[in-house]
Amino acid sequence: MQPAVKPQPVEPFLKALARSGLLTDQQIEKAYQTAPAAARKKPELLAEYFVRTGMLSQFQSQKLLQGVEKGLVLGPYHVLAPVGRGGMGGTVFLARDTRDQRLLALKVLPPQKYREEERVLTRFRREMELSQKVSHPHLARAFESNVYHSIYFIAMEFIPGKSLSQKVASDGPLPVHRTARIFAQVCSAMHHAHQQGLIHRDLKPSNIMITPNGHAKVLDLGLALMEGEDLPEDKSILGGQGYIVGTMDYIAPEQVADPTGVDFRADLYSLGCSLYFTLTGQPPFPGGTSQQKIKRHLNEWPTLITEINPTVPAGFAAVIEHLMSKQPAQRPRSADEVRKQLLHWVGDEPALPMDTAADNANPREIFDLETDQMQEGSFWESMPGTIFVPSQVDSAAPRREFKSTKKESGKGFAGMSQRTLLIVACAAGGVLVLLALILVAVGMIMLNKH
Repeated sequence: MQPAVKPQPVEPFLKALARSGLLTDQQIEKAYQTAPAAARKKPELLAEYFVRTGMLSQFQSQKLLQGVEKGLVLGPYHVLAPVGRGGMGGTVFLARDTRDQRLLALKVLPPQKYREEERVLTRFRREMELSQKVSHPHLARAFESNVYHSIYFIAMEFIPGKSLSQKVASDGPLPVHRTARIFAQVCSAMHHAHQQGLIHRDLKPSNIMITPNGHAKVLDLGLALMEGEDLPEDKSILGGQGYIVGTMDYIAPEQVADPTGVDFRADLYSLGCSLYFTLTGQPPFPGGTSQQKIKRHLNEWPTLITEINPTVPAGFAAVIEHLMSKQPAQRPRSADEVRKQLLHWVGDEPALPMDTAADNANPREIFDLETDQMQEGSFWESMPGTIFVPSQVDSAAPRREFKSTKKESGKGFAGMSQRTLLIVACAAGGVLVLLALILVAVGMIMLNKH
């Protein structure tokens, strides 16, 4: 096949596509030859044709139109779309493994981020290592961690669905039997991690994904700690006395005193806080600054669950109160013990089978999935818990969960913000009023003349 002579406007797009590594020269040439005549003259229409035929994703086509050709391919992985923010300033992408066409999540740390802050790379490397130490049906599975052209990444199981925090935000507090089933699975995952000596230290509703079949998957080992590991001198990496690590709404009291001196029972406290949120729609100590939240975790008991949600049986609320005991020694002996307690409250509702890994070859399915994920941001919605010095807490903003911005963007006509639209409307109204006054004045003058 003789290469067609390309019109000047589409040349930059085609060259960027060829250099990106997403398609071979033969694939590009064949697609160009079969594209409609109008598309062969305008880069935006040609890019749209590549998307419509499933050869590119929307995200890829937009980047190529902008002249961005690097970073869309990381070894065998083709980056399809961003789906959320990962820990330590990285980004999580929906990607495809070209070796078996499997969809996965690619957690990426770009060079500019860790060059600005060396501890970011140290923490990401730790997560790369720790993610390989666990393997459980209810933990997000890591397939590979590697470096490609100075870009560090972790290739992980892609989990469609919503986080628990999103689900509660959209549907309200979950019923007891469903809560019990979800957290029995979370307990199973955490018991496995604890047996490997791994402490999560940031267990919270936004780190628990709920799959389409209603199963739980625990995410994000960005702040995890291995029992007995050698601690770095830089306390800003893992925390330490004077450096608090965790998310303030769900942090265990002992984790405040020394984040590196905790054991698995700190996760049990966070588990109790997450259960509390799931049944009430709010964390145990809502509102206030980070420092105020910490003091309340240390010294106060939250409002009784049964007062906020009377449908929760007293016995089930007692399980959560036990988990949230201030002293670690007063909590359950293991996550597996909690799992067995929760199973008593599951009820007779049949469980759906475990979700299977997505392996979509249909371009339309990829397009729809990519669009949904870009709009909902539902895979990896959370940033890791904060690290800060207690003396700085007063000026620190309280920890917030990442929310989908689909309905919060405040954008109106032609992408303008609502505030901009209001200003334009007011200005237009002022002009109309002025014109009306001028017309009235002219009318009066004409009447006087007559």
